[in-house]
Amino acid sequence: MASTEKPQILLLSLSYRDFLDETYSALFNRLLKVAQIKRVKTASAALRTIAETSFKAIIITDEGLTESNQETREVLAKIKAYIENGGLTIVGLHFPNFTPMPKLGQFFETFGLPWKYGDYHRTNFQLNPSGLLPEGIEPSSMPEPYSMKVLHVKNARPQEKLFVPIEGAVTQSLVFSPRNVDQAQAAVAVARLGAGYLYCGDVNGEDGSNRLMLALCGF
Repeated sequence: MASTEKPQILLLSLSYRDFLDETYSALFNRLLKVAQIKRVKTASAALRTIAETSFKAIIITDEGLTESNQETREVLAKIKAYIENGGLTIVGLHFPNFTPMPKLGQFFETFGLPWKYGDYHRTNFQLNPSGLLPEGIEPSSMPEPYSMKVLHVKNARPQEKLFVPIEGAVTQSLVFSPRNVDQAQAAVAVARLGAGYLYCGDVNGEDGSNRLMLALCGF
């Protein structure tokens, strides 16, 4: 008889803030319908949990792993090995809001990626048809073009840009006049490290980004 047990998702929240659950309640509620959610808030718990449990995906929810100490370096090494052995990791939620500019680049350098801190604004984004998708994920599962406020990634290679500004996109603001956006930057970037590594710079928990994250997790 086939197992009916839900797959496991790990929320890695080493700099946890109480309002994370409120801001991203829609995403977490949708994940709870299809997966078992486990959260860890310390490096020691992360090391133990990753060693003991097989996860369908790990979501890094904040900037805790950008701290430079022995424990976080050990967790990063575990996550890198997890990815290279077929695991899926998504970076987002509070991460783009609270990671200082120099630390964001240093974090991605740990994975051999030249990604840097990009522009911060709202505009409309769409799936890059030549972007790299995790194995088994169909383009049809991705959201249609939608608006999100996002911390972009600079220096991603063409195939690493998964969601990019629509053609002719301009900034959307209630305060500032619209201006043309940098088409070379990406809102969602993905790199192949064994199985893959993903980043979503959405800072407000848009419905399209919730659908995107569920699709990337295979739901």
